[in-house]
Amino acid sequence: MLQVVVDSLIRTAELSLLAVGVTMTYGMLRFANFAHLEFAAIGAYLALALSTGAGLPLPIAAAIAIVITGFFGIATDFVIFRRLRKAAPIMLMIASFALGIVLRETIRAIWGPGGQSYGMPLVRWRVETWEARPLFITPYQVTVIVTAIVAIVAFYVLLSRTRLGVAMRGTAENAPLAQASGIDTNRVIRWVWFIGAAFAALGGVLVGLNTQIKPDMGGGLIIEVFAAAILGGIGNPYGAMLGALLIGFAENVSVAINWGPILQWFGFDAGDFVFIPTGYKAASAFVLLILALLIRPQGLLGAKR
Repeated sequence: MLQVVVDSLIRTAELSLLAVGVTMTYGMLRFANFAHLEFAAIGAYLALALSTGAGLPLPIAAAIAIVITGFFGIATDFVIFRRLRKAAPIMLMIASFALGIVLRETIRAIWGPGGQSYGMPLVRWRVETWEARPLFITPYQVTVIVTAIVAIVAFYVLLSRTRLGVAMRGTAENAPLAQASGIDTNRVIRWVWFIGAAFAALGGVLVGLNTQIKPDMGGGLIIEVFAAAILGGIGNPYGAMLGALLIGFAENVSVAINWGPILQWFGFDAGDFVFIPTGYKAASAFVLLILALLIRPQGLLGAKR
């Protein structure tokens, strides 16, 4: 189970950075940005180009890629979403869906349809535990967890201890009142796009460190990311982190549990050993999402509206 816990924390680290950006955009602009996950692919591929093409060390390449992706997020708002600010949320959602397709296919045209990696050497640590089997973890997975923790703590400090964070929370709660109080809401929205896109790029780089980067990596994560945002309470950044934690553990625990005795306890003769195939991991995210919508539609940390 220790291996399951570590794998769950790695998944949580990846999903939380992506879900925060989704919920920030929704909390500020009140629409589901389906193109947000493509920022993860853009950041991952830019880091790849800067590290392998330009020869930069991966940490420096990733930092530059994150900043560029953040400004790209601002550019998409300026070119597309700012012009649709007064349109119905469904129009913004459709525009984001179309933008996501354009970005995904552009990445595919430039870098090809196959998966790629950062070319890091294969290293795996073996850690002896009190269990019968040892724990296996790579230094890159440790980097994923530590980087996500640092980013989340920095985001918490930003929201709770800075004037920009207060302005962001005020604009998300009541934009007209915030504007009447002297807050430049347009500037705040630009910062939201920058931070959201930058977090997505960081999440994409971390996914690439742990596995591979592919043009459709954003589409492959969209179910879990939106499930985490909705489960925690859409519009609440801390709720998105909590939702990512629950989804990360649900995905890994569900495929590690032997469901045979549980099914027998409910009267089903399914055999002594029944395990869910790993290809059905996303089903646990759907189950949690459905339960949340039925029991607590506003999410775990969301307020009733």
